[in-house]
Amino acid sequence: MKKLQTTILALAISVPAFSSIGEDFANDDNDTLIVISPRKVTVITNDSLQTVRIEGRHDDYNFNYENTIQLVDSNYVSTLSLNSDRWDFSLPIGKKDEDNYYENVVTSNIGVGGCMALNAPDNMDVSMNSSFEIFWTIAQWNFTPKGTHHTFSMGVGVDWRNYRMSGGSWRFSKPDDDHVDIVPYGVADIRKQFSRIKVFSVQVPLLYGYRFANNFGLKAGPVLNLNVHSSLKTSYKSNGEKFKESINNAHANLFTIDFMGIISNPIIDFYIKYSPCNVLKTSKAPKFQSLSVGIYI
Repeated sequence: MKKLQTTILALAISVPAFSSIGEDFANDDNDTLIVISPRKVTVITNDSLQTVRIEGRHDDYNFNYENTIQLVDSNYVSTLSLNSDRWDFSLPIGKKDEDNYYENVVTSNIGVGGCMALNAPDNMDVSMNSSFEIFWTIAQWNFTPKGTHHTFSMGVGVDWRNYRMSGGSWRFSKPDDDHVDIVPYGVADIRKQFSRIKVFSVQVPLLYGYRFANNFGLKAGPVLNLNVHSSLKTSYKSNGEKFKESINNAHANLFTIDFMGIISNPIIDFYIKYSPCNVLKTSKAPKFQSLSVGIYI
C-alpha cells in the first residue's frame, strides 16, 4: 500500500496535468500540459507502472500525448511521448482500430461480391445471382497526415472474377479457330448446367479516403489490373451423364483498370467496382465490361 501511495505521489508531481481549459504547454511552466476537450484519456496503473495517455484535443483530432512513470530499483523513470510518429502493422483481416491514430498503417483486406457483364451480347446471360468476385489486398500502405482526416493508400493484391451463365441454353466455347464464342449446348435434356469465364489478376489499388465522424468514411480511386490468367469452363448433365469442359486462355486483355469506391461504417464496409475496359480482347472474344458490388472486410 505504501508503495502504491508513493507511486501515485510521484505521478502527481511528475506527470503533466490536463483539464478542460487552457491551450498547450504553458510558456511559464514547462511541466504543465493543459488540453481542451480531450477525445480520450487512458490511465493505466499497476504496482510499478503509471501511464497517462491523452488522445485528441479541441483543435487537433490526432493529438497524442503519453507519459509513463516506472519504478525501477526504488527510482522513478519517466518516458514522454508527444505526437510521435507511429506505425501500425494491422495485417489481421478486417481489423478496425478507429480509436487510435497512426500516421502509417499497413493493412490487409478482402472483398467478396457479385459481378455482372455490362454491354454484353444478348445471349450472354451473366448476372450477379450466379457470378462472383473475390479479391485480396495482401498488403496496403495507408498514409494519414497529422491533423487531417485524409488517407492516401497504395497496395498490392490478387483478384478472381467469374462471369457465369446458368440455367439458359447458351454456353461459352472455344472452337479450333481459337475464338471464344457463345453457342447453344446442342444436346437434349440438359440439367444443372453452367458455363463461365474466369479471370485472375494481380491488382494495385491507388485510393484516396476521407473519414467522417463516428467511424464513417469514403474511399475511391483506380485499381490497376495485370490479368495473368483466364479460362473457360462448362459443366452440364444430359440423359443422366455428366459432361465437363475446361479450356485455358479466354483471351483476357493483359492490362485493365477499375474504378472502386468503398463506404466505411462501424458495422461492415461495402465496395462497388466498375471497369470501363473490355474484359476480353474483342478481336477474339465477346465484348463486355465488368461491374461488381459486395462487402469489404
